[in-house]
Amino acid sequence: MSGQVPSISFDGMQSFLQKIASAVLDLRSALEANDMERLPNALDLTNAALDSINQYPGGAEQLKVDIGRFPEEQNRSLMSLLDEASVNHQINGDLIRLAMQRSAAMQSFIAQQAPSATYDSEGGVPGSVGGVLSRKV
Repeated sequence: MSGQVPSISFDGMQSFLQKIASAVLDLRSALEANDMERLPNALDLTNAALDSINQYPGGAEQLKVDIGRFPEEQNRSLMSLLDEASVNHQINGDLIRLAMQRSAAMQSFIAQQAPSATYDSEGGVPGSVGGVLSRKV
């Protein structure tokens, strides 16, 4: 631990990190519940929370340095909040990727069910002209 005193109080830092952790957790719960109504607000809050880390004087690295200046017990408490937010942020990324894959799979399934994706009543392929597929296919 450095001999310097942090520029922000423990309560201020804890409140700052708690808001970040809460925003990221709220997004995670909205993603897990597939709650499309809550999602836009949760995304906005998470983006604002992550922006606040980037706007912290000195950035994320300085934030960690400042956390390290608190006494050991307070340091552990603050790092726990930061770690929780980090883990949930990584999980959110995975959940978003899974949602995108699920969406692509559903779009593909729907496209296959469309009448233009099947053979016509004479056994031909819709969109083909003289045995050659048209450009629209």
